[in-house]
Amino acid sequence: MKKTILVTGSSRGIGKAIAVLAASKGYDVIVHGATDSEELNRTHKEIPGSRKIYFDVADKAAVEVAIAKLSKIDVLVNNAGMGKAGITDVSQVSDEQAIKEYSVNVLGPLHCIQAVLPGMVERGGGSVVNVSSLKGHYNLTTLSSLSYGLSKAGVIALTQALAKAYPTVRFNSVSPGYVMTDMSKDWPPETFERINQTTLMERISQPEEIAAAVLFLASDDASYITGTDLLADGGYALQGK
Repeated sequence: MKKTILVTGSSRGIGKAIAVLAASKGYDVIVHGATDSEELNRTHKEIPGSRKIYFDVADKAAVEVAIAKLSKIDVLVNNAGMGKAGITDVSQVSDEQAIKEYSVNVLGPLHCIQAVLPGMVERGGGSVVNVSSLKGHYNLTTLSSLSYGLSKAGVIALTQALAKAYPTVRFNSVSPGYVMTDMSKDWPPETFERINQTTLMERISQPEEIAAAVLFLASDDASYITGTDLLADGGYALQGK
């Protein structure tokens, strides 16, 4: 019997790559966006047999209403997120931005987990994979993306706390390094040069590589893995930058 996977934030980028790979592996895929956007509909059409759903992950009531309409979720991938970089002084970190990042990056996954977890526990199993970031690791957080890093550290803490509390459901996270997305494609050449110099593999990752890590943790191949964060950063952390 097919397993059903819900991938939040899957209209583009890493989320879309996860949804596409999941479909190729035989999952019943539910793609998600914050709104019924053209991007979401395009991804939905590109994945034959997929279903689509849209809601703001930061809105707990909206999450509950939308997910209640679904029959069951075997795998939840919390990929939806947002962040802002470019801070040069701690005084520039605004409450508004920090709260927005926390609401989407931490409360968003929590809301989705709260909606699907009772069913997983009742069925005796399930898998949740939360997408964090290398910036969520204590020794890799930088001032430039301070509030984003704080929120992504919260994702790892959430993952590990729930893994302890609900042992019949597997909770894991993936912390990507730098990834080639629509946003990063517009970075100046010197940014890519810096990434290459500070990453052991001397390149930026592709969304499909992060998707492979996520789907591994989501699958039965990782049946004995829970409470783990997989750092998919091409060796960036080992450079000590």
